[in-house]
Formats: sequence, structure tokens, C-alpha cells
Amino acid sequence: MKDLPDHYQIKFRAKGKKGTWMYGIFQTFGEDVKELWKTRQVLIADAVLPETYQVPYNEIEIVDIPLGIPEYDKETGTFKPGDELDEYAQKEYKKAKEKAAKSKTLKDKLFKVGVADGYAMYIVIKENKKTVKVEWRGFAGGDRYTDSVLGWECTVDKDRIAQMVKREESPLFGSSRK
Repeated sequence: MKDLPDHYQIKFRAKGKKGTWMYGIFQTFGEDVKELWKTRQVLIADAVLPETYQVPYNEIEIVDIPLGIPEYDKETGTFKPGDELDEYAQKEYKKAKEKAAKSKTLKDKLFKVGVADGYAMYIVIKENKKTVKVEWRGFAGGDRYTDSVLGWECTVDKDRIAQMVKREESPLFGSSRK
């Protein structure tokens, strides 16, 4: 049996189709991945959303994205994208942040949770009287960390998340500081 192709960061689309490329992480570990490969199916995790696509390998066009190292810009206090996938994730983050700034409720608000040597980023996707539903987003770079409690998606106490959002939006502690 031919070995599973060696990809990592990729952009992909259906063969012969023009249009938008999708960005993702090519999955190469796990028994499920090896079993799927026997039928030439592959798993690709979306770069930003908590989605995984199972697709026939021979029906997609893949372009590898070499890993880059983000550079810190002292003047702006931000990181410049290290590669094309970082650039895509940062553009999506900017759109989400603009939408969050316009929100008058918790819905669409962003917050992060420290994990290992980085963090996991979340967005509020649904709000009720006492709870909110949060979902992971891949804005934090290639590590793809998730919080051990929130996971990829979770319904949780609204007040708890309101505190995390408030901290995130604080100029002293959140991502809005320069």
C-alpha cells in the first residue's frame, strides 16, 4: 500500500475548479486516518473553523504552504504573518474582531484561554438567558490548542464567559492592547 502523502499546512480545492481555496491542516496521525487512506480518502482540518473534511485524495488539488515564522513588529506591537496560512487566519480574525466590536450582546464576542505555551481562541456563537455556546477558532496559530473544558464547542455559564470577554476587551489584559 502506498504511504499517506506528506503534507501539513495546505490550501486545497476540488480538481478542475476555479475559485476560492480552502486552508487547512492535512491529518497524518491516527488509526482512523490510516483506515481512510486504504480507500484514498483523507482528512483535512479547517484552518480556522472546528471542521474536518473527509475528501477523496485524487479529487482535490493541494498546494503545500511552507511553514514560516511570524515576525514581531515593535512599532505596532503585533506579529506579521509568517506564511500564507497565518495571513489567512489573521484576515479571518480581523473580520471576527470587527464583528465582535459591533455586537451589543455576548454573541460574536471573542476571548482566549491560556493553554500550554500559547492559547485557544473562542467565539460566542449562541446566547441564552443563562448560558452561551462557544466554539473554537484557529486564530491562535498553528498549534490548534483547545481548552480542556471548552474543547471544540461547549455550552457554559453566561456570567463566566462574560468575565472572560470583558478581560479580553480590556486594554490592560486583552488583545486590544498595543
